[in-house]
Amino acid sequence: MYGPIVVIAPDQVHTTDDLAMKTIYDKTSIKTSFYSSMGSWKGVTSTLGFVDYPTASPSRNNLLQCFQNKNLSVLVQSIESHIDEFLALLKDSAATDSVVDGVVVFRLLALDIVTDVLWGETDTLLSKKDLHSAEMSQAPVFLRRFHAFSTWNAMKSFIPGVDLFVRLMGSKQWRQLRNDCNDMDITARDALERWKKNNKKVSPEQQGNETEGPKLHREKDVLSMLQSMNSAKAPAVPTEDIPAYMVEMLAAGSSTTSHTAAFACWLLTRDTAAQRRLRGELFDRFPDASNIDITQAMELPFLDGVIRETMRMYPMIPGPLERHLGKPIEVDGLVVRPGVVASTGAYNQGRLEHVYPRCDSWIPERWIQDNESMRLNWTPFGHGCRSCPGSNLAMTELKYMIAKIFRFYKVVVPPGCENEKLELADVFAAGSKTGHVWLKFVEASDAQNL
Repeated sequence: MYGPIVVIAPDQVHTTDDLAMKTIYDKTSIKTSFYSSMGSWKGVTSTLGFVDYPTASPSRNNLLQCFQNKNLSVLVQSIESHIDEFLALLKDSAATDSVVDGVVVFRLLALDIVTDVLWGETDTLLSKKDLHSAEMSQAPVFLRRFHAFSTWNAMKSFIPGVDLFVRLMGSKQWRQLRNDCNDMDITARDALERWKKNNKKVSPEQQGNETEGPKLHREKDVLSMLQSMNSAKAPAVPTEDIPAYMVEMLAAGSSTTSHTAAFACWLLTRDTAAQRRLRGELFDRFPDASNIDITQAMELPFLDGVIRETMRMYPMIPGPLERHLGKPIEVDGLVVRPGVVASTGAYNQGRLEHVYPRCDSWIPERWIQDNESMRLNWTPFGHGCRSCPGSNLAMTELKYMIAKIFRFYKVVVPPGCENEKLELADVFAAGSKTGHVWLKFVEASDAQNL
């Protein structure tokens, strides 16, 4: 509407210029105070909260090492069991011809996956049939605390003094939200204790010809990998900081996948041709439903397009990712000096008509023959040296989820929801504006019923 660069405060600009974007997110730029607030938990600063690159790089590099392909293949081995549990839930839903809230059920699935991948959690939320409610008041303590953590931390970052105000003068509901957020470390510490108990020692015989005595069995989850990187001089994550990192990874690793999966399903209900094409691709690759190698989902081009196009139009962090410039940028003949706060946003980059023709239309097949400009401006995981280190894991989860679900089910518009719109909430970590994504799953395991 306003051009490639907009002044939004005396020392703050926002731009859609992808050349400037490379400078905004290089190693010389510094994050704003928003991140130091969001990335701080009870005195512990985690990866998100380090404002300069040199300080952030040690913990960031450790996470990148965990999520590189050779380790990712170990981490994702347990994902399929959670998806199978989710399919059982859908089977019950289809049998009773009922409607589900995609926001709720995919959140449960994503949290089951991420807590297993991150610290080997075995107690699943999906197994608790009484939890499929959209009402936070009816949710278990873990879900209530998780919701409060996401909501309250963002609010504190945007509104200075809100913590003190609510503590002294807030209503019962607001104080409960604040308390639930502060209690997330209880959840993390309980999970850490379970992780320690599950990391049982194995005998030398089980380890082969090792002569150093019993060792902890490692490399089955991210926390194990991080601890195996510890050295006396430079621990990957100091023991006292582990709960804070667990909370951060939990928040970062679940919302993107859950909302994107729900949104993709919603979009497929409105584009039946795309849904038929997706299911056709899945039946071609997995003709035998009893013998599916889900890792092959990573190679499917239309499935990849469905996910990328959903994240282009509905990124989970849609708004500005702010940095204090370390170098000047030039946009449209205007020079912006170092020190000014500059940003781009995934929502804006994904709606550039000259990059994505018919940018307001959901067209998954556009990604089958993508180009460099499309890839550069696709930024749902951020851009540059501080982009999300878990993006590989998130994309793997999403492809596994969508592939297996649509190999056995199709999704249709629930009765009464024909005129429903899908809009992003105008918050930092966006979801559905209504808070719900209503879906109806129908069993369709027959290749003729695409």
